[in-house]
Amino acid sequence: MALKPFGKFEEHSGSLPWSIFPRKRLDITYSDIMSAIASCFSLKETDRDTLATDLETVFDPQGRALACLSVRTGFDLFLQAMAFPKGSEIICSSITIPDMLKVIHHHGLVAVPVDLDENTLAMQMDVLERSVTANTKCILVAHVFGTLNNLDTVSAFAKAHHILLLEDCAQAYCGPAYTGHRATDVALFSFGTIKTSTAFGGGMLRVSDRAILRKMRSINNSYEPRSRKFFLHRLLKYSVLHSLTTPAMFGLFFHVVSKLGYSADEVITSQIRGFAGDLISGIRQRPSMPLLFLLRRKLTTFDMAYVAKRKTKSEELEQLLRGIPHTSVPGVLAKNHYYWLFPVLVPHPRHVAAAMIQDGFDVTAGATQLAFVPHPTDASFDPVISKKVMQSLVYLPVTAEMPRWALEKMAKSLAAAVASTPSKL
Repeated sequence: MALKPFGKFEEHSGSLPWSIFPRKRLDITYSDIMSAIASCFSLKETDRDTLATDLETVFDPQGRALACLSVRTGFDLFLQAMAFPKGSEIICSSITIPDMLKVIHHHGLVAVPVDLDENTLAMQMDVLERSVTANTKCILVAHVFGTLNNLDTVSAFAKAHHILLLEDCAQAYCGPAYTGHRATDVALFSFGTIKTSTAFGGGMLRVSDRAILRKMRSINNSYEPRSRKFFLHRLLKYSVLHSLTTPAMFGLFFHVVSKLGYSADEVITSQIRGFAGDLISGIRQRPSMPLLFLLRRKLTTFDMAYVAKRKTKSEELEQLLRGIPHTSVPGVLAKNHYYWLFPVLVPHPRHVAAAMIQDGFDVTAGATQLAFVPHPTDASFDPVISKKVMQSLVYLPVTAEMPRWALEKMAKSLAAAVASTPSKL
């Protein structure tokens, strides 16, 4: 297992008086970053097809893969290729990123949410069954927070109703062993900035129908590549930000930013946002050559031991949190959970986050890009569980490097923060 930069010093770094454990550690090494920087100057555009084909073969040796700029790009490519009639319905998990909804609406389609089971974060099958209409074209299942639920039942249901099944695995990449359920028509994986095995961008798709794949590839090939200069700037920026993700350095950053009158939350979120400006024009680009290079490198050097360590630490923390009144961990009973994020439901998220930062934990409330999907016509039919989950969430900062004492301290901090919540809030 390769700990991230300075990871072996985590115990000492976290014990300093000003230290704050950051919300996330970028899943990349400086060796990865330096190799990608070098590729910005060495790769030739004439080798694009060779590099892309090699990358796609690594992801899926059966020739069903497509590399694109992002999951949103891939989803947009699919909808362009299918050209569903305006007003067609896409059934989707009731927690997703708003940009996926924007893509749906851009195509004149309607997103119909299906509420999730709080303990597994899987779609509720009875709600799914009631949601199908004559206008339903596909089902979009999102595996959120790092959960990975079995889709046997959903896929059988989709097949019986002649509905396409899409699997959004943007938050659930767990290595080459899983590139989508065998019955999924399209599986989408993200390698964005804070994702597992990040390449600072890029999406990999596995498309079962070769005819649909050819259409999507043709559209993708018509796009202009994103510039190398853009990706080089991103590599340099994140190489600096990466150095701030030790508790000691992040604590200094947090205190300096706060002294200057800025919100550390807003500064961090603005720096990792994937697409600024018009979404559709932003996603309709091809990956730069260096991004393809880095994505291939990350796929071929995937560190399963690191992900397993993060999972183990998260499971240890979940055990420590049991018994804290008025709290719960959504998705704890999921078939597989790799804890890309560690979500906890609490009574008053912003109070809890403000209290825990004083104990040295950068707990986030409301900064995530996730949101619940409202019902398209009647708010009284909004997904109740997902709405409650998104209104009650905080994310605890768990990494593979975190020492046991820090997990225990964080559990005590959460208990104290919840207990100290003023009743008037």
